[in-house]
Amino acid sequence: MRSRALAFLALAALPSLAGSQAIDSATVAAMKWRNLGPANFMGRLADVVGIPGPSKTLFIAAAAGGVWKTTNNGQTWRPTFDDKRVASLGTMAIAPSDTQQVWLGTGEPHSRNSIEPGAGIYKSVDGGITWKLMGLEKTQHIGRIAVDPRNPNVVYVAALGAAWKSNAERGLYKTVDGGTTWQLVKFITDKAGFVDVALDPRNPDVVYAAAYERLRTPYSLKSGGPGSGLWKSVDGGRTWAEITGSGFPTGPKGRIGLAIAPSNPDFIYAMVEAAKP
Repeated sequence: MRSRALAFLALAALPSLAGSQAIDSATVAAMKWRNLGPANFMGRLADVVGIPGPSKTLFIAAAAGGVWKTTNNGQTWRPTFDDKRVASLGTMAIAPSDTQQVWLGTGEPHSRNSIEPGAGIYKSVDGGITWKLMGLEKTQHIGRIAVDPRNPNVVYVAALGAAWKSNAERGLYKTVDGGTTWQLVKFITDKAGFVDVALDPRNPDVVYAAAYERLRTPYSLKSGGPGSGLWKSVDGGRTWAEITGSGFPTGPKGRIGLAIAPSNPDFIYAMVEAAKP
């Protein structure tokens, strides 16, 4: 809202600068809006989610600026996470069967040299007004959250893990009790975590998860390695099979992004960082 207010004030001040001369429509039409901030390298958004249908409610997670909520399609916003001692945010998810339940994964998953670790996963049961820490503090960076549309207590968390070092707390986690306890249902290595997870809307026990091996240094990024890959489970995460062949890229892979077409879940899109097709 600050940039909009500053731009409006600059426009309103023009008549006084021009004295008594009126500003014609051509002059006004030539004026262009411009972003007045934030201007530093942390000025970016990590995720945006909304309630489907006629609702005008949206949430955004800033890379280093908390959670913001609008109930009027973005005309006004208010912060809802300012009382927490973590600023680096990654991903959000709204439970399809109970839209008052909102999940927030901290720790930006994008591999910039300015990223900072998060502090676990948070849950709101009042539409994002208040938040409670639900664990996974040592995962550092969370890439995606997927909530079972049949049961808001069943949640999958793609934990990317530490960006600057190896750590054993990365992997794909699942809770069946709303975050009271977590099970590590898929682990690759202490260098490869999970950056994305998606559920088949027809049968949410069918789970697709993207593993990503990365290492960030102050001046370089090692993106990809033998730990990266696309995995599938048909039994809610109890067993897994890696997806290979049949046109999927071979050889070393890096980050993978997933999307399942809601109109036809047989169509699955994967954006793959790969050395060769």
